[in-house]
Amino acid sequence: MINVPKKNSSEILLLLLLTDLFMVAIHIVAHFSIGGGSYWSMASERGLGESFQYIKELWLVFSFAVLVRLRSNKSYLSLSLLFCYLLADDLFAIHENVGNAIATTLNFQPMFQLNPIDFGELLVSAIAGIFFIVAVGCSYWFGGKTFQHICKRVLVLVGGLAFCGVVLDALHVIVGGIDGLSLPLEILEDGGEMVFMSGLCWYGISLLRSRDDTRTESTDLSRSQSESLLQR
Repeated sequence: MINVPKKNSSEILLLLLLTDLFMVAIHIVAHFSIGGGSYWSMASERGLGESFQYIKELWLVFSFAVLVRLRSNKSYLSLSLLFCYLLADDLFAIHENVGNAIATTLNFQPMFQLNPIDFGELLVSAIAGIFFIVAVGCSYWFGGKTFQHICKRVLVLVGGLAFCGVVLDALHVIVGGIDGLSLPLEILEDGGEMVFMSGLCWYGISLLRSRDDTRTESTDLSRSQSESLLQR
């Protein structure tokens, strides 16, 4: 069982969530004053809300990369790479651009009120998801009990993030044109992503502060590797 230090950790989470709430409030004000698509909108590329997400993702990349060294466990590298991909995807719109190319090349047709590019984006997200399921799954298998416990918590939060970014996004495309539904769906989708990412960011920082578990994890990892060798 990993012990997340309570001292100062709850304050970090509170600050992250308050900032998320501020971003949601700014988004609502901008929606009714200057319309969507502005710098103040959470859905805008390179906007204020997106920029805050970039910072949290970057902190997660660094946090899990540092844990590789602190805990002498390379399994954390898979989580660092996962958040590195999420950061690159947000910065360079990987799934949008690649999805558009795939949809054009394979001549996808619109269905269920979804455009061809939407199916391309879903395909790219599915491929990336499968890749990281395999990568993190292998790390989970060989990572030791402490890493496995951490991995479960991280994946629950990543699952919530994926639900907001994929499922709610698709729902927004399908029914977002109905009067009165666009803004609530934007808040649920983009605000939900921000909240889940804040939870992940807080957890990553908390793990860096859990120095007491470093020696325990090294012992767990050695025992787990020995058991895997014996089972072979």
